[in-house]
Amino acid sequence: MIYPPPHRPCCPEGTRARTRGKGAGGLGFLLLFSVLLTACSSTDLPTIAATASSFPAYTWPYEVVLAEPSWLAEHINAPDMRIIDVSDHPQYLLGHVPGAVHAYWEDLIERNSPTYGRLAGKPNREKTFGTLGIEQTTTVVVYDRNDNRAAARFAWALWYAGYPHVRILNGGLAGWAAAGYTIEQKTHTAPRVFFRDLPDESLLINRCDLSKAINDPQSVILDVRTDAEMTQTWGNTIQIGGIPNAHRLPWTSFIREPKIPAFRSPADLRMMLANVGATPERNIAIYGAFSNDAALPFFALKALGYVNVKLYDGGWAEWGVSPSLARLGQPCA
Repeated sequence: MIYPPPHRPCCPEGTRARTRGKGAGGLGFLLLFSVLLTACSSTDLPTIAATASSFPAYTWPYEVVLAEPSWLAEHINAPDMRIIDVSDHPQYLLGHVPGAVHAYWEDLIERNSPTYGRLAGKPNREKTFGTLGIEQTTTVVVYDRNDNRAAARFAWALWYAGYPHVRILNGGLAGWAAAGYTIEQKTHTAPRVFFRDLPDESLLINRCDLSKAINDPQSVILDVRTDAEMTQTWGNTIQIGGIPNAHRLPWTSFIREPKIPAFRSPADLRMMLANVGATPERNIAIYGAFSNDAALPFFALKALGYVNVKLYDGGWAEWGVSPSLARLGQPCA
């Protein structure tokens, strides 16, 4: 895999390495890594605690997709609650929602795929989710410290694994802090359990089916790359372009502001989607530069009550690898 994680482009290349080292050397690097990540984070936590009224909450048609900060504060001590922070580990150590355990979002990326970002296979998913103590009665809330794209990707992977009892914390850790709630630094772990992965293929669209959707009047393809992501070639390994007939709606247009990545109001999102024909009765396919990018808009549509929404796991990282595929799409049997 040659493509770097797309959701923190300001960080130096070398700082993406995991920091599970032990001993004095590992601790020293951990501290240095914490400083680097804190300096380049796109969503530094608010330095002044706000009141809950400064973080407006909306009523969503399918409310079990999102956890507003006020909802999580009300249910935080529930015995079957599992809060998961998928920020980088040094960021988790700097502060997190009380009771949150840490998970590496990279554990859900397929290491042996030539396309960066593809979802890890069933054995890795079962191992990752089992380590987090996710059982049939567990309610899972996921967030991160940055733009919440890693959290959305993690939550989508749980959905795909047949576990729909998961919400993303609207606004991420920055939203939690802006609403005036406590941040703690105590670390937590979860008891390992057996997690049975039952893939829900209705949430995923492959390259062949996406190529057929290009000319399907009942389908709408959403390209959620930003302007900057549209021009990235990652060392000339992928082409510049887009999937034919796709409508541009950058992932940033789904949130109110980058520093507190909470979704815009349901009314605003409906209007934005309707303007490109992405209405609830249509089949919606979403792709980004990498599969990681598409999950946040996916959950916005699900919160609005959309039913037929699929994520293209390959993303432009797969589609744009050759001039012929980038222009036309490779024929599928």
